[in-house]
Amino acid sequence: MVTTTPPCPYPYDLNSSIPVPPLLETERVQLVPFNPAIHGEPFYTAFAKDQAVLEKYLPGSWPTFDSFLWFLESFVRQDTGSVLFAIIDKTKPSDDTRIAGRIAGAIGWLHGSPQNLSLEIGPVIILTEFQRTFVSANAIGLLLKYVLDVPSEGGLGFRRVTWSANPFNVASIAAAEKMGFVKEGVMRWTWVLPVGKEGKPVSEKRGEGNGRDSVMLSVCWDDWVSGVREVVTKRMERI
Repeated sequence: MVTTTPPCPYPYDLNSSIPVPPLLETERVQLVPFNPAIHGEPFYTAFAKDQAVLEKYLPGSWPTFDSFLWFLESFVRQDTGSVLFAIIDKTKPSDDTRIAGRIAGAIGWLHGSPQNLSLEIGPVIILTEFQRTFVSANAIGLLLKYVLDVPSEGGLGFRRVTWSANPFNVASIAAAEKMGFVKEGVMRWTWVLPVGKEGKPVSEKRGEGNGRDSVMLSVCWDDWVSGVREVVTKRMERI
């Protein structure tokens, strides 16, 4: 079923089992919880301009604004371990007084486990105009610091953060490694892709849609305190 209106009016219930900060920011970038009533249309309008490129390696597809809203409701909001944030470039002027700059993309966490103190960063979508700028490193770094810093430093004190990528998405793997993530291996057949999307062929007896493997990377708490935090900080400060 595809919704035809935003699934929840403003204010938006994030339905998260993990504490969600109302704002994470550096001098140039903000992360705020993604509210479809505020961020939905401007994000999707920019995303749709270069959709084929931006969703090439994603395991899903949002051919319409309604399908994006359905994803946000069904795969993010209804999962208490998942949250999506809007990425805001504070150096660019906004046409909306509710937004402190231009929407530069979206980033979130998935599969969050307060019991095991772990989560996965994803999806990470940097809109084309903001790629190869400071935006990506600041957005990823803000989430890493919030998740891996201990509570006395303003963080959650989690022990493990993962990142999974399409094996052919060299840019995603490189971005993670630059932020201190370490490759752990390849998980096979992790996704069933939308019908028609390029992937690993599978017997028709096992349903429609090609499959996809995932490269798994991680940063753990001991990496963090042994130098990765400093690496991340330097990447965030880079011009």
